Amino acid sequence: MNPRVDLAVSIPQTFLERPLEPRAIRDYLGRAEALGFHSAWVVEQILGRIPSLEPVELLTWASATTERIRLGAAVLLTALRSPVHLAKSLATLDHLSRGRLIVGVGLGGNPAVYPAYGISAARTGARRDSPRGSS
Repeated sequence: MNPRVDLAVSIPQTFLERPLEPRAIRDYLGRAEALGFHSAWVVEQILGRIPSLEPVELLTWASATTERIRLGAAVLLTALRSPVHLAKSLATLDHLSRGRLIVGVGLGGNPAVYPAYGISAARTGARRDSPRGSS
């Protein structure tokens, strides 16, 4: 049994009361890395009332500003993305981060956002069920 507990932090993705400051994100990640956190995580929020930074690009920024901390995406909504483009982007990010990427994927639970991407709930189900990921 491993008695070690790995702790993680979330990477700031929203900035409601102040303007976005990339340096603040870099400093935050540097501090988390210096304190020995195992990983830093993002979430995907496609549409919503609160503007948020795109998770893959934010993880790419985090990769460029850190050396050791693992970088994670809690759940990327694959139904709303091109599977080939997402795979290429994640493979590139994993390579640039020297293998520090952790990714969770899912279809998402809010079909109301599908029309904004020109897709239907039926299409996402077909993508999930198809052995080749297409409908």
